Amino acid sequence: MMRTNHRYTVLLLLLGAAMTVAAQTRLYGDWGSSYKKQKSKTNQAGLYTDQYDGVHHLVGMQVEGAYASFLQQSQLMTMKPGGYALGLTLQYAYLNGPFFLQTGVGLRWQDVQNGVTDQQYTIEAIDATGTSCHMDYRFHDRTDRMRELYAQLPFYVGGYFRGFYVMGGVKASMPLVGDTRLSMLTTTTARYDGYIGPIEEMDNHGIRRDVPLTPDQQRGEALQMRFDLLGVFECGYELAFSNKGRPGYHRSNMRDQRLRIGAFAELGILNSAPKTRQALYTVPDSSPYDFQTFRYNHVLSTGQVGSVHSLYAGIRLTYFFFGVQTKEKCLLCGARGSISPW
Repeated sequence: MMRTNHRYTVLLLLLGAAMTVAAQTRLYGDWGSSYKKQKSKTNQAGLYTDQYDGVHHLVGMQVEGAYASFLQQSQLMTMKPGGYALGLTLQYAYLNGPFFLQTGVGLRWQDVQNGVTDQQYTIEAIDATGTSCHMDYRFHDRTDRMRELYAQLPFYVGGYFRGFYVMGGVKASMPLVGDTRLSMLTTTTARYDGYIGPIEEMDNHGIRRDVPLTPDQQRGEALQMRFDLLGVFECGYELAFSNKGRPGYHRSNMRDQRLRIGAFAELGILNSAPKTRQALYTVPDSSPYDFQTFRYNHVLSTGQVGSVHSLYAGIRLTYFFFGVQTKEKCLLCGARGSISPW
């Protein structure tokens, strides 16, 4: 009797598991890459025809993370250390067979640091004791930081081949809001008439070494970056989620979803440097030995770096969560071409 009960229990468990698998298949259907080694048809590009034939309209979200910096030819500014950029974009894609067009609207936040070459100059000054001297200033270990939020409008053209995709295009980028931060050390030496050699590290004379900026000096004004047009290249792999369902005009349990993982690079086509012409540093007319009275501006605001072009290289993740396919058999009209929501 016990053995019989155990047999019934095992049979009920197996039956329940089979029903669960069948229900999940009905709800979620087949999934996998666009190139599938199955008995289903594939076209000349190796694409799974159930997922890529006909015309598809897709809507989704895209997130990205990238290394960011600026390219320019001036010796005053260096590309390193660079920074990062994070983006979020609402995407629309129009697919027709193995080709697609894609656009959207999004935001990008970037935080970029660029090194500035050491600066040195000499002025006739009066030290803290009131004695005239030749004061030598050296600004060194300087890094200028720029944080900016951009609104972006991309437009891409691309294609698929055996699960892989490649696309290129342009992206309009408009700066919205941001700020700047500066980091630097300042060292002074002094030469007095009647003394042999320079005088160093005499704090009572206002002669100091490796003096950092004050918090007020570190904060800078927002850069008035210009509108930019970026050239974009991206390639990666796509997973397509769909199911065949039952033929008919309306299939409520169908879906057409895509997940892309890709690498991209973007380069600014236009000069995005601000039009401002501010001084790199401003020495006060009085008390020049007092570093707290100095004022500094971001290197990009000086107009001394020439043409500046944005550079990005990173990873993108795109999820198309909603799709509409125009290839569908219509039970009412008996022809293809009606629109069925997936």
